[in-house]
Amino acid sequence: MRRSVSLLAGLLLAGCAYQPEVVPPGAGTSPPPSPPPPSTSEPPLAPVSDFTAQGCPVDEPAFCEQAANLANALVAGDSETVFDLSRPDRFDCEGLDIEIFPQCDDRNALSGYALGTHQGEIFYLRENAYRDSLEFFVEAVDEGYTDDLGGSEMQILGVSSCGSGAGRSYHVVYLVGLADPDNAAFAARFLGTYELVERDDEWVVGITYVGQYTDWQLVMDDPLVEIACGDTQAWQP
Repeated sequence: MRRSVSLLAGLLLAGCAYQPEVVPPGAGTSPPPSPPPPSTSEPPLAPVSDFTAQGCPVDEPAFCEQAANLANALVAGDSETVFDLSRPDRFDCEGLDIEIFPQCDDRNALSGYALGTHQGEIFYLRENAYRDSLEFFVEAVDEGYTDDLGGSEMQILGVSSCGSGAGRSYHVVYLVGLADPDNAAFAARFLGTYELVERDDEWVVGITYVGQYTDWQLVMDDPLVEIACGDTQAWQP
């Protein structure tokens, strides 16, 4: 693994002057603030470990085939397959909201792989940085981690449907417990989604959203219920 969580902010915020509200692990000597209380709702955990298109909770066969490939890769800790399912983008900054695309503050265009934060910003990473980030998000599972939401293993919560028609997208939602290989004292619960969009008649990962569960709690009353479009449906056995 070429990056640790101590460099996670650099991957998320590459190329801009944005400063995160939450100090990343190892970045200072002051103790972190007390986290918000844990969610009282139970996650809609899928009772499956081998994902198939037939068990997909939405009626979109081509999407379900790709989503099953993605879910199986996540459970297997296969970041290379997740990368192969992802696609880069390029946008002119003119007309884009800097609150959502902070890198446009000093750029004319954005290009690369999209990474979204709990605060709603979207950053674009070069290929190598995106690969490095996936190595952490997918592979750095802490075997000993446990909390009120379960163990450290990748938990695919289900699929959230967003929009309709040509603009529709779907989020594969997950929980996982990750560790920093360079900091034995750090392990945390992460919550995230992979947003799949249709391009050239193929469903691909367009944006990867990720953050520590406590960060999501700063902006949502109940992240497990509200994340993505707030309608996560569990995968069926």
